[in-house]
Amino acid sequence: EGHFNSGIPMFRCIDDFICQFGLSADPKRNEPYRDFTLIDDPQWLPQGDKYQHNKKGVKRFAKGYLAYAGSGNDSRSTQMIVTLVADEDLGGESPWEVPWGELVGKHSYKTLSKFYTGYGDEDEGGPSQEYLEDKGVTPHIRSKFDQMDYINSCVLLDDEHQG
Repeated sequence: EGHFNSGIPMFRCIDDFICQFGLSADPKRNEPYRDFTLIDDPQWLPQGDKYQHNKKGVKRFAKGYLAYAGSGNDSRSTQMIVTLVADEDLGGESPWEVPWGELVGKHSYKTLSKFYTGYGDEDEGGPSQEYLEDKGVTPHIRSKFDQMDYINSCVLLDDEHQG
């Protein structure tokens, strides 16, 4: 509670690829998750290059798919990615690249298309993941990356409100 209602930065938004999020704006809220990891989900997508897209050309990671971000086996935590375009390179070849959800509704895709991707990855001048985790969203970050998008609230709906 509170972690995802604290101005979550959309900090690794790469044009025609993904947008990563899941670090709290408040570094104190990130602390309990520093050493927390999730075991990888079972891979439900078939493996191998021939499965990167189907016979109709549909790519494995459709636009709007959600997956945990990871950097190795069983390395997932609070960070997630959303695909900005259909992507065959993500493809679920890595154990942590298992899609678990997708955006629904035209309003979701309209919002997705508005994410700012001009900063790119950290090595392209984008915000530092380590800095955000350690120091949070500081006035320096807000000034330097003044077009970065944020998640300001997250609401869990029960089954009665789904659909």
